[in-house]
Amino acid sequence: MVSFEQVWINDVINKPINVTIIGSVILVCLILFSLRPAIRKYLQERKVNKLIQHMGSQYLKQVILPDGVGGSVFLDYLILAQNSIILIILKKFRGRIFCADNIEQWTQLIDNKSYKFPNILRQLDADIASINSLIKDKDVKVTGLVIFSSDCEFPKGKPEQVKSIDELTRKEVDKQLHSEKLLNAWYALKEMASNHLSPQSFAEDYFKDKDVPTNYSLPIILFFILIGWLIWRINFAT
Repeated sequence: MVSFEQVWINDVINKPINVTIIGSVILVCLILFSLRPAIRKYLQERKVNKLIQHMGSQYLKQVILPDGVGGSVFLDYLILAQNSIILIILKKFRGRIFCADNIEQWTQLIDNKSYKFPNILRQLDADIASINSLIKDKDVKVTGLVIFSSDCEFPKGKPEQVKSIDELTRKEVDKQLHSEKLLNAWYALKEMASNHLSPQSFAEDYFKDKDVPTNYSLPIILFFILIGWLIWRINFAT
């Protein structure tokens, strides 16, 4: 005795349009699955950019500035806040992070495996010092934050200058209340960023997201298979 489910499946398969739709949906799902790291990166960047926008009246992304000694300073974000300029170092880490102000080596713990990395506050302090040397105005306050992705936990706490993305809050900024010195410093930094040239390979390496593969050959192949499948089904199988 043929069951209702078998009759329904046979009925679906016997209709060419249904086979075309099912095959196309499967291929689209495979394409999206192969692109999931890039899609996740896009959604995270959109979230970060939205939060960053609310920290100040203006911001610059992936900034390269001279460090005053012949090199370059690489900043993920530079923000014009109400009464200061804020440097942002963004770390797209995951797992548990063990960190403190006076520890030279911080630890990332993922699935019971630990990884050491240098105290990022040292880099932040050096970057702030470089920006201060460029501004040359003690009345302009320059601060900084190290922001980790929402995939991180801090079981033992963290320094005040370390935040997770989820801790960022919206701040109302009145553009009319920026001091003249602060605005002059901001526009000077913007001009320096637009005029400063840094070796492209260094810049690309610093800002490259190493968690997201740059090889898109699989989704491209699947896309052309999808196109070929649709052409074949439309011309020969319907």
